[in-house]
Amino acid sequence: MLAKDIMTANVVKVKPDDEVGYVAQVLLDHRISAAPVVDQAGHLRGIVSEGDLMRRAEGSAGRSWWLDLLTDKTRDFTRMSGTRVRDVMTREVISVDEETSISEIAHILEANGIKRVPVLLDGRLVGVASRADVLRGLAAVGSRSMPLPSVDDRQVRADIVTLIGRQTSASLQAISVIVVNGVVYLWGTAESETDKDAIRVAAETIAGTTKVHDFVNTLPSVLSQV
Repeated sequence: MLAKDIMTANVVKVKPDDEVGYVAQVLLDHRISAAPVVDQAGHLRGIVSEGDLMRRAEGSAGRSWWLDLLTDKTRDFTRMSGTRVRDVMTREVISVDEETSISEIAHILEANGIKRVPVLLDGRLVGVASRADVLRGLAAVGSRSMPLPSVDDRQVRADIVTLIGRQTSASLQAISVIVVNGVVYLWGTAESETDKDAIRVAAETIAGTTKVHDFVNTLPSVLSQV
């Protein structure tokens, strides 16, 4: 199983010229801790996280004098005072290709102590693969004798994602769709019961689906109204 079989394709992303305040609101609105930064052509340029914004907000208050001596003050000034994403984002981003196996993704996540990696195709962002996606992929595959996703499975997955995006208002930001041998596995958290039902119906509707395992939960009503 490869990155393209488990990744979340509907990724919330921002641009280098977006304002910091806008990005903070995006993270809050989508209940995410980080967002990839892409240019107009879709190439990955960095990632901006809660940590990047928090370091900017904290500034240098309480920092030791010896740390000041070691810091590149020009870069530090830009990160603390800049108003655009390009000023505060992390530029050195670990990423994988969509053909990377989930075993290799698991190793990368563990070795670098990170929770997710951007997935690229010819340098362009096509998705994000997280620890949860890897675990869900392994759960879907099960034993080694079970077939891996085929070309048809990948088409079914793509058709499900497209149908949900075009015909419903349900967000797939926190949803994993994995298809193996025509069997669809749905995991994650939907905004509401209505969205949860729409995601399931979309999976059941697509030609090529033989069965749907729905493990999607919903946000508590108090959170879905925030």
